Amino acid sequence: MSKHGDRARLPLPALVIDASSPCVAAGVLGADRTWQAYAEYAGGALESLFSCVEQALQAAQTELSELRSFIYSEGPGSVLGLRLAAMAIQTWSRLQPEPLPRYAYNSLCLTAELILRDQPQLSNGLLVSDWKKDAWHAIQFADGKAGPLKVIDTATLNAWSGPRFHLPQRKGWQTPPENCTTVAHQPKCLIDCLDETGLLWQTEGIQLYSASSSRFQKWVPQRHRGP
Repeated sequence: MSKHGDRARLPLPALVIDASSPCVAAGVLGADRTWQAYAEYAGGALESLFSCVEQALQAAQTELSELRSFIYSEGPGSVLGLRLAAMAIQTWSRLQPEPLPRYAYNSLCLTAELILRDQPQLSNGLLVSDWKKDAWHAIQFADGKAGPLKVIDTATLNAWSGPRFHLPQRKGWQTPPENCTTVAHQPKCLIDCLDETGLLWQTEGIQLYSASSSRFQKWVPQRHRGP
């Protein structure tokens, strides 16, 4: 995995897909690094992903064969949505004469960057997103910078004395404290953050975020086998 901090090298046009949140988003990022088209559907990825992608491609008047790269959210978020997006990108990539480059970003890290754009001096803040019972994905803010993504427990979240922000997931195991500020996932704002070092990086295959490992876990589709 190689970090990608220079957007000038990003092959365009690119198809951007984000199925990590309660909404499914797809867009075509043009050669001028603006949206040629962008679509967002409320609802599950199973019902909305392919319609959303089709709408974006048609509005951009772009064929799959004209794409030069794929950009996707690696999570954290909806497991089903992330896996469907991964399967789609892998399939479309194989239809090309040569596999297209794939670039990933983390949905929580993108949200943290957008928060800092609104509050550049934020300190002692905490952004969380539900992972599983008594566990939260979390990013801490200190001196106007976002720290690394980590996992905290509910006791740590409840005891936090600074500002707290909550990024909702499609399905949550628990509710955040009442005084958490709810923030929306905004994949459309990705183009405003392309220059941020480390926010977007090139991957081999499709790699989905795994909090249970210190490495990124590559998801490989497998046929279900009965007991």
